[in-house]
Amino acid sequence: MQNTADTLPLDRLPVDRVEDDALVDRYRRKFHLSPSYPLTVDMVRRHWDLERRLARELLDSKPDERWDVFEKAYTTLYTNCPWLNEAEDDAHTRDDDLDFRHFLTLLGGPQDVYEVGSGKARLLRYLARHGYRCVATEVTRERGAGWIEQDSNISWRCCDGVNLARFEPAGRYDSVISTHVVEHMHPGDVATHMENVRTILKPGGKYVLSMPHKYAGPMDLSEVFGLQEPVCMHLREYDYGETAALLRGAGFGKVEAVYVVPMAVRRRVNLHFASRAYFGYMRAVETFLGRLPLTLNRKLGRVGQLYMFRPEVFVVAHKPA
Repeated sequence: MQNTADTLPLDRLPVDRVEDDALVDRYRRKFHLSPSYPLTVDMVRRHWDLERRLARELLDSKPDERWDVFEKAYTTLYTNCPWLNEAEDDAHTRDDDLDFRHFLTLLGGPQDVYEVGSGKARLLRYLARHGYRCVATEVTRERGAGWIEQDSNISWRCCDGVNLARFEPAGRYDSVISTHVVEHMHPGDVATHMENVRTILKPGGKYVLSMPHKYAGPMDLSEVFGLQEPVCMHLREYDYGETAALLRGAGFGKVEAVYVVPMAVRRRVNLHFASRAYFGYMRAVETFLGRLPLTLNRKLGRVGQLYMFRPEVFVVAHKPA
């Protein structure tokens, strides 16, 4: 399901727009912004207009200019919508152990880990505290290093997120991680990205990948406006079948789906696993949901926790030994 930023006119909001106060409330919840921050509907609409324009520029970009276009787009976004960083208000509710403990099982013992698109590097800081040797990366060159605490187990790199083998030696890492990054990539770059992940992994290495599932989306700004498909800077959202086909085309072997219990349950028991059997179950669920009308498909996708269908694609792909 391709981003449809090129089909919805830029001079109007969706037909099913909500009232101003409700729109601001939905936006505030979506981006975890402080209830005391002076957010206005004009600010929300400014973000909406800007992000849709930037999404078109990203989709229209040529491969040889893409890194510069992406870097400029995200710098423009955060410069013009500074409240996305300034007003964030969920740090006090976060629990790294609840959020990330399953990665210790998925990755195995301390090892060399490379993360694509680290943002503020919460996950890598957690892994570093458990002895992992981590490389954090970001596409925007002035971001990144400032987010990372001084830690001998974390180093900072800058790359385009796609052509990783231009920046790293082949067979260097035990694991590569990307969490909610691939949906931001140009759809034409995803196969190249996965081929490069395989290249920099050691034989037998793992690619741990998570991103929004398209049947539970959209999960970009489009969600605030009640759309059924992404039109903003999630350039494409994927399902398990599409993801596995891309991974196998890139040379990966076994692909396992990951299940982690919902947070309410995780506070009592941190149950999680990765298996090919669960991958088969997820594909069967996708097949069923894919036959439904779009609106019903999305509604059932968003309540998928009731039948072990998480709102994200979460896989471990193995490079052949």
